[in-house]
Amino acid sequence: MTSLTGIRHTAFPRLALQAAPAALAAVVFMAAACLIDCSTAAAADFEVVDLSPRITLFKEPELGQQVVVEAQKGLVVFDTFRGEPTAARFRREIAKTLGRDDFAYVVNVIDRLDMIGGNAAYEDAVIISQKNLLTKYEGREEAVEAEVRDLVEMWRWKEDVMRERLAALEEGSEEYTRGRDWMLTCARRAEELESGFSLVLPDEVYDDRMTLDLGDLTLELIWFGREGHYDAITVAVVPEERIAITNTSVLSWLHLAPHPFHDQARLDVPRWIAVLEEVLEGEQAVDLLVLSDVQEPLPRERALEHLEYIRRLWGRVAEAEAAGLALDEVQRKLSLDAEFSFVKDMQVYKDEGDDWLRPQHYDHVRLFYLQHQDLIASEIIMSGGTEGVGANIARVRRLLDEGKDVYLEESDINGTGYHLMNEGNVPEAIEVFKFNVEVFPQSANVYDSLGEAYMKDGDRQKAITNYRKSLELNPENDNAVKMLEELGKM
Repeated sequence: MTSLTGIRHTAFPRLALQAAPAALAAVVFMAAACLIDCSTAAAADFEVVDLSPRITLFKEPELGQQVVVEAQKGLVVFDTFRGEPTAARFRREIAKTLGRDDFAYVVNVIDRLDMIGGNAAYEDAVIISQKNLLTKYEGREEAVEAEVRDLVEMWRWKEDVMRERLAALEEGSEEYTRGRDWMLTCARRAEELESGFSLVLPDEVYDDRMTLDLGDLTLELIWFGREGHYDAITVAVVPEERIAITNTSVLSWLHLAPHPFHDQARLDVPRWIAVLEEVLEGEQAVDLLVLSDVQEPLPRERALEHLEYIRRLWGRVAEAEAAGLALDEVQRKLSLDAEFSFVKDMQVYKDEGDDWLRPQHYDHVRLFYLQHQDLIASEIIMSGGTEGVGANIARVRRLLDEGKDVYLEESDINGTGYHLMNEGNVPEAIEVFKFNVEVFPQSANVYDSLGEAYMKDGDRQKAITNYRKSLELNPENDNAVKMLEELGKM
């Protein structure tokens, strides 16, 4: 465990698409945030659920939910939402309902800004996280601003998607009402992030695990391991209550395993398995896995189904790779229509259906396969950040020339290019797309992407050249036709 000197508090201004530089200082919250607090207080309608004699779940449909542990040495809460207004509203409701205001600890169970944005509401408590959260955010104001913008875009996108779905639903139906409520929730979350963000970093961090003596209870904090974008996930166990508390990035009602993101490279799957086995099958196995953000608690029996899926998939992918099978062969062998047909008997499949689960399984197979690759082109390209992209591409070329076994995947490299382009790093994106053209010269898609990057960079002639090449390789590429028409050259 590491104790830190003081609370590091960084304020970020009201979000414009071009954010001003952040100022480091102790912060007084902005008037805009106060306005949100007032509207939130008026709208909040809390439901209080007793999960055990000393663990309570506070729920509000539009704001989210928060887990509270009541102990002799004080109250413990987990995660703090998108900002101080919502966190303060929950704090007041918790104190009023429980008749006490002695908040001892806040546990940030994930390194995601819209889960820890309300830490400032608990400056009298000790804030704890796994140490990688500090590594990710301390002194990195530009990265924080970029993540906040990405989160706003994500919540706005979810709002728009749900608005489109509502158009096809019968107004007044149960499904319509749920969808409308979710759309409003997404809008509120985006608005709160847009109105100003304040980051308070932890007072204490731990490495592998940490034990808190709460008097009549014990709180065991266990690092879950790297999960793609997130590397500071905590599983918090209260053995006396047979309950664990974590985030939906670990297990979920909607996903087979920790969330698959197509561009993730490194996952700590063996550690996932070890932690879940300890929590769900160990001597002090829990009966309930409480998810700190929006979903209902997951019973042990349901969680065990997902653990078994992760174990079996990890083992079978390793065996297939040891046998020298390529990824496309592994996908066929372990598909839902072959060895992994048992997934169709899982409750998550019965609830969510094939269209939702099949792409997930496909991504899990791919990502598990990548864990056994020592050299991944897209990972090398992005190592060291944006400034090193050109040098890292040259490094990949040298490794290939030396006959090294570098894993090359067209969509993976293309995704890296789009990530750079969407962040405004267009010259670097062009270099990535050019490299993809080198290694996949018969792909219409890579030329299409390079044409788009040149178009964004203002190089009209090179955009035309690449869109024409894409159309030559795939005459049915409607996007290339459309772009060439826009460029005035068919």
